[in-house]
Amino acid sequence: MSLPELLLYGQAGASVVMFLGWLIALKIRNTSYVDVLWAYGVGILGIVYLYLLREDCHPARHALLLGLLGVWSARLGTHLLRRCWGKPEDARYLYLREYLGERANLGFFFFFQVQAFWVVLFASPFLILASNPSDLSWIDQVGMFIWIVGFVGVSLADKQLRHFKNSPNRTRAEVCNTGLWKYSRHPNYFFEWVLWLGYLPMGIHSAGGEWLFLIPPILYLFLTKITGIPFVEARKLEASGDAYKKYLASTSSFFPWFPK
Repeated sequence: MSLPELLLYGQAGASVVMFLGWLIALKIRNTSYVDVLWAYGVGILGIVYLYLLREDCHPARHALLLGLLGVWSARLGTHLLRRCWGKPEDARYLYLREYLGERANLGFFFFFQVQAFWVVLFASPFLILASNPSDLSWIDQVGMFIWIVGFVGVSLADKQLRHFKNSPNRTRAEVCNTGLWKYSRHPNYFFEWVLWLGYLPMGIHSAGGEWLFLIPPILYLFLTKITGIPFVEARKLEASGDAYKKYLASTSSFFPWFPK
């Protein structure tokens, strides 16, 4: 099967899944689960790609990529599922629903389909990573180290935020500004970005490996301009007011740094 065919079949499958997800979201009036579909979707489609290209990849490399992708998808998908299970609609999507008004259902249809495209986009690097028949080397170890730093960082950031939200007597006006959140307003997004950087050294000798260098700017745009930071901060400003304005003024948005 050619590369265009793999991408087209992947897009068709992701679009069908997101369409079904949209229908369920209409019924329960909660679109938060689109994030869960995205996280699990990237993992499943990436694993399918790796399986189909297993003969082109060294067994050790193939096993490593399967392990990294599986662990990432399982952790993120489960974390997002726990965050939205039995909860009201996420503030980002509630904000979008209010903004779209009567056009919300149609708007969310297109939003789910955009997410289907993002599933394919973030699974597609594994088509490149798998096209390397050579054994693992020191450059792959560098990539694994970067990946582990990102994975530990994002897991710790999510855990710290979860503990903050579950603290007794907490109000929505309070701002999480301890731990990693003292140095970045979105350390979970930053370390997620770092984790994906780890794939660059692993694919540098793969056929088409230069395309992997599109990952950092695309993911940065995705997190800081599209579905991440803008919606989160808009809703947090409404909830926390001056406290969050002070946090905005003193704390780096994405890259960790000492607070002002």
